[in-house]
Amino acid sequence: MFSLEIYDQLTEGDLTKGHQIAGTGEIDYEGNVGRIGGIDKKVVAADREGVEVFFAPNEGGRGGDSNYEVAKKKAKEIDTDMVIVPVDTFDDAIKYLKEELK
Repeated sequence: MFSLEIYDQLTEGDLTKGHQIAGTGEIDYEGNVGRIGGIDKKVVAADREGVEVFFAPNEGGRGGDSNYEVAKKKAKEIDTDMVIVPVDTFDDAIKYLKEELK
């Protein structure tokens, strides 16, 4: 999320278009987003703060216990309207913010 904030400050316009955005993951020098612990707790905290979109490491579509799948499951358990978005790269998050947010 720090990477997205820096990008937003260095580019024209408001990348978030006024929406509350959150997410997690470890980013490497090539822009790949990797797994991180405690994502279920982060989803709950984000929901409590009114977050609308939450970026979760997709781990290449690993499925099962990937961060994205765990985040989706927790979001369903707490019955949130928050959208859980799978990301494998920094560019995935940028693309979502530019093309999917209205």
